[in-house]
Amino acid sequence: MKMIKTTIAALGALLAVTATSQAEELKIGMRIEAVMDPHYFWSGNNVQYYRHYLGFLTTLDDEARVLPYLAERWETTDSSWTFHLRPNLTFSDGSTFDAEDVVASYKRARDYPNAVGSYAGLFNGVTAIEAVDKLTVKMTTAAPSPTLAFAMSQVPIIPSEIATTATQADFTSAKGSVSIGPYKFAGFASGRELVLERNPNFWGEKPKWDSVRFRFLPDPSARTAALLAGDVDMIDGVPPEFVERIRADANFAVHTGPSMRNVYVNLDQGHEVSPFITDNNGAPLKTNPLKDRRVREALSLAINRETIRDRVMNGLSFPTGQLVAKGLGGYSATLGVPAYDPNKAKTLLAEAGYPDGFKVTVHCPNDRYVNDAKICQALGQMFSRIGLRANVVTQPSSAYFKMVNPRTASGASIFLSSWSAAASGETDVLVHAFQTYNAEKKTGSWNYGGYSNPDLDALIGTFTVTTDDTKRRALEAKAMELTMKDFAALPLHDQSVVVATRKPLTYTTNLEELTNALAVR
Repeated sequence: MKMIKTTIAALGALLAVTATSQAEELKIGMRIEAVMDPHYFWSGNNVQYYRHYLGFLTTLDDEARVLPYLAERWETTDSSWTFHLRPNLTFSDGSTFDAEDVVASYKRARDYPNAVGSYAGLFNGVTAIEAVDKLTVKMTTAAPSPTLAFAMSQVPIIPSEIATTATQADFTSAKGSVSIGPYKFAGFASGRELVLERNPNFWGEKPKWDSVRFRFLPDPSARTAALLAGDVDMIDGVPPEFVERIRADANFAVHTGPSMRNVYVNLDQGHEVSPFITDNNGAPLKTNPLKDRRVREALSLAINRETIRDRVMNGLSFPTGQLVAKGLGGYSATLGVPAYDPNKAKTLLAEAGYPDGFKVTVHCPNDRYVNDAKICQALGQMFSRIGLRANVVTQPSSAYFKMVNPRTASGASIFLSSWSAAASGETDVLVHAFQTYNAEKKTGSWNYGGYSNPDLDALIGTFTVTTDDTKRRALEAKAMELTMKDFAALPLHDQSVVVATRKPLTYTTNLEELTNALAVR
């Protein structure tokens, strides 16, 4: 009898080993590390992780169309949205999903103090969030809010108890990272990796991979080397200069596609004395030159966007003169790619009172956008050619976004920014990043440049409550034209999605530019 038990135990162990050896794990090299507290930093770089294991009322398909998710349907009036939740869903800790979880999560996201990237702007005009019953959430709005269902594809939902009690540290373990998505939290090591495993209780289509290991590899050379060495199966954010090298190897494939991400230069127009601008002797200027439209136009004329495309982006970008991609709401056919004219730029600087230029620091992340550090080095050289003494400073995005946010630090003078229209499929960049900042009204939560224009604010106030799509998009285009003609920011290009995999894996890109393990086959 003892021998039979031993044999059975050995057989069980062998079967366990066999099952483990057959488990399929997908390893992805990621250009940026996940911020584990889901309401601290709204960014596509974080949402792409959360979509794998957290919940959202709605989601977007590869073409950025709104789909039901935890909400199976909804209806709207001029003063409310009512979401009807899927019944009989549970979180990975065994708790039942209901309307209170949505309410608590949304209030936490909206009201998070000193968030690096606030979700507050997504709730503009929302006056109340309430659980009508266990499976119904009602959001009351001060006026029509035509893109609210789109916006809710961005806000993660967690259990109400966690939403009201958890600390940031709790989310680095299963204590706070409680899942309701296709995968569930399995482990996190800061600076190293996030590991997810298939959620057996997921209500939707079961994912292909038993587990997904996201390895944080911010250095593009190291990320590419990890793919070519077989240490990972896939990498995101492939630098354009590595594309041909990867394509030349028959064991790997490069997958490209368009995105909704626009990269632009942000300008400090909020400070009377800009923190990183001085005269040529290093003394602070008494007035901020970036408040002068002529100086802003001069900076635009100094930028050769085609050169950035050809020499920095290896052709994998689309130069533009506006802050939204073609085909999206708010795109204006009248706004072409701005001219490159350094001589006119020098004339405008002289007219503005800066014939000898001034000293300025250009701040940029070095791991957030494709070739961001190289873009900024090119900008520094271009600004120098019109007489500015430009110093370029790059840093990891974890530090960069805290520094350029004037609500949490000094802010910057000239700095690289970007926006994806993933919260609406339209020109919501104007709403969040150029509408006048007002903490009480929760407007302009991403307006780090301090731009303020009453005419723009009035247009935003109109188009955000216009339910007719054609009329709304025409108003959005008018607002974009006003903003660009004022040189409120300097658009550079729309970014391409560039991902590489080992063969025979395939990958489908998406307009949101999110790295998605579910799209790897």
